[in-house]
Amino acid sequence: MKVANSLTKTFVGFAAAALVLTGCAASETTSEPEESSTDNSGGSSSEIAGETITLTVGAGHPAGGAITYTNRMESWFVPELKARVAAETNHELEVIEAYGGSIATLAEVLGATETGLLDVGAIIYPFEPSNLFLHNLEMKIPFSSTDPEIAIKAMRAVYDEVPYMGQVLEDDFNQKVLGLWTTGSYHLVTTFPWENFEDLAGRTITAAGPNLPWITAAGVNPVQGNLGEWYTGLETGVIDGAVMFPEATAGFKLYEPAPYYTEIGFGASPQGAITVNLDTFNSLPADVQEILVELGVEFEAQIAGWVKEEGGQAYDTMRAEGTTINSLSDAARADWANRLPELPNQGAQEANDLGLPGSEAFRVYIRAQEELGYEFPRDWVIED
Repeated sequence: MKVANSLTKTFVGFAAAALVLTGCAASETTSEPEESSTDNSGGSSSEIAGETITLTVGAGHPAGGAITYTNRMESWFVPELKARVAAETNHELEVIEAYGGSIATLAEVLGATETGLLDVGAIIYPFEPSNLFLHNLEMKIPFSSTDPEIAIKAMRAVYDEVPYMGQVLEDDFNQKVLGLWTTGSYHLVTTFPWENFEDLAGRTITAAGPNLPWITAAGVNPVQGNLGEWYTGLETGVIDGAVMFPEATAGFKLYEPAPYYTEIGFGASPQGAITVNLDTFNSLPADVQEILVELGVEFEAQIAGWVKEEGGQAYDTMRAEGTTINSLSDAARADWANRLPELPNQGAQEANDLGLPGSEAFRVYIRAQEELGYEFPRDWVIED
């Protein structure tokens, strides 16, 4: 933290090669602020008049487009943070926003937040399959609830009942969870019409990676892919379809080369969290810490509603553009689910073998959805 007549925390950007843009390294001086007349009850720096705080907030996905959580970080989280700091404290706050990989790509946000390149980052579990193996549990429980409200509450139950989920981020990755976020339900967009399960056999279908096992039962040729490359792949015929939620399907205009969208109902995906670097958090005045925590809780409480809103807009866009939208019947959905191996139990046992509370976490996520009124199309049994 650099001090002149005020305290300023600044991150200086720098570029790195190899297709990765990184930046904003912290700098400090050893000068000390003038002593204030505050007490020692904690957070005394909040009483220093004229303090200016600079925070870097970022995510791997771009904002203002296809992905709800980054849209709302830009349009709600950051404006609210600025407004509340201005209204409720005597500090000045400057926020550097870094979305779309300008500081950290999708697979780098966890590390960038750990080191302080980002003060506040939106981590994505599927891009951390090793570091956050257990956090990816929802990717291993297909045909979960399609309602993002149920999904986010079920994941919160996992965090509340399995302390490892939040503690490992603090202990191993130097960051504190402020709030969880979710997407809408994953479905299937294709370049061809289909009606029966067998119609998919032999087709090349892409997905992000952890969810590829969802589609293997259909006899497809599964290919891990990057969402940013799917439009071209669909247009050129390299791939025949993609597993994606409606917000991104419309946002990336996948409906143009692939005008058939089938609601499979693989489930809404609470696949990430907004976190804050622990060193940054601990250096902040107590009143600013409180605001960050409050905003994280409120962001999590509202994200499902935002996803539903943007999902509805996505469907309107696709229909207006002539997309054929169909829904898998309950019977066909159950048939698909029953053709899959015991993916949840396999994931739980893999986690157990890594010394993680796998069975406990998987059971909580399944049970929490059922307690919220969701009925799975098949029973997923989790062994000890």
